[in-house]
Amino acid sequence: MTAYASGAVRPAVLASAGIATVGVSFGMARYGLGLLAPDMRSAFRLSHGSLGILSAASYVAYIATSVSGAALVVRVGARAVVATGGCCAVVGMLIAAAAGDPAVLFAGLLIAGASAGLVFPPFSDIVSSSLPPTSRSRVLTAISAGTGWGVALAAPVALLAGGSWRVAWFLFAVVAALATLWALAVLPPRGQASAREEIVRLKPSWFLCPRSGPLLIGALLIGLGSSVYWTFAVDHVQSDGGLTSTQGRLFLAVVGLASVAGSLSAQAIDRIGGRATFVLAAAMEAGALLLLGFVPDDVGAVFASALMFGAAYNALVAVTVIWGMRVFASRPSAGLAALMVMQAVGLLAGSPLLGELADRAGVPAIFAAAAALLLATSGLAPREDLRE
Repeated sequence: MTAYASGAVRPAVLASAGIATVGVSFGMARYGLGLLAPDMRSAFRLSHGSLGILSAASYVAYIATSVSGAALVVRVGARAVVATGGCCAVVGMLIAAAAGDPAVLFAGLLIAGASAGLVFPPFSDIVSSSLPPTSRSRVLTAISAGTGWGVALAAPVALLAGGSWRVAWFLFAVVAALATLWALAVLPPRGQASAREEIVRLKPSWFLCPRSGPLLIGALLIGLGSSVYWTFAVDHVQSDGGLTSTQGRLFLAVVGLASVAGSLSAQAIDRIGGRATFVLAAAMEAGALLLLGFVPDDVGAVFASALMFGAAYNALVAVTVIWGMRVFASRPSAGLAALMVMQAVGLLAGSPLLGELADRAGVPAIFAAAAALLLATSGLAPREDLRE
């Protein structure tokens, strides 16, 4: 593991930079499509399957940059990689805002999606090298909850934009630019954040070794099951449940705010252990999927589902991040990238496949299938002690 440089950066400041950049890259650049899906589907006359393919664009780029990001951290430094990811978010969302047809929109989402794979993994190295061991899990879980902050902020921004999804994308790009500038201002220079000399790359053997197998397969199933919610939930509650556009966006804001609870996952692990936290979160997310899938016309059930999903999804992500730090202790950024790749493969495959299933069997069927995947994930819960 990288050496700890005492006093390199304050935990709160480092967490704020991570929350900001993860928030815009995940919560806006990647999940902005789900928030704006009803308006964009109407504008381009898209089927559920076509919407799933558009959603897959961001995951394709995410996988590509996750694979290369670990090597880039060593070559150019974590700060530069985070800045590059922020620029991808800005440029991609500006292209999405100007898109005149689905092909240009696909290109914009592809570029925007690349940001997530570049922004998050470097923070694992920065946290390992800049903070004492007692602070690392809490800072990493706070940063992983940045997705929730991004989604929570994206919803009121979209409401501010009114019925114009183009204005919403533009405003998302402005927020992404501000977050990137803040990260550049506070992240430590290369010499403080990365002391490794050899290039670190993902290795196929990681996917086969006994310790990494359950972690990476679990990440894959989490991605598959969660893809339904991020891509189709807002469209489902509006198209099938009869909620207004404003209610649909407030619904996703609740998901985002509830996701912030994921930052408490480190405390939950310290109290009840990593395995129990993982199993409880998987069961709660499955319940949220079933509730939304079958009762989209009940406002109380919809918002209860939003609270459950937001808290459970980010708790699962936070547990896997902490688990990954133990499994890949000697290569934290590359290990986190491997974890992200597997989750992204699930998200990538889930959106178009389940979108096609929705066109054939109905939307409730895909939410039920996703819930089954989450329940299956609980069988892969960590058996090792994840407490500090």
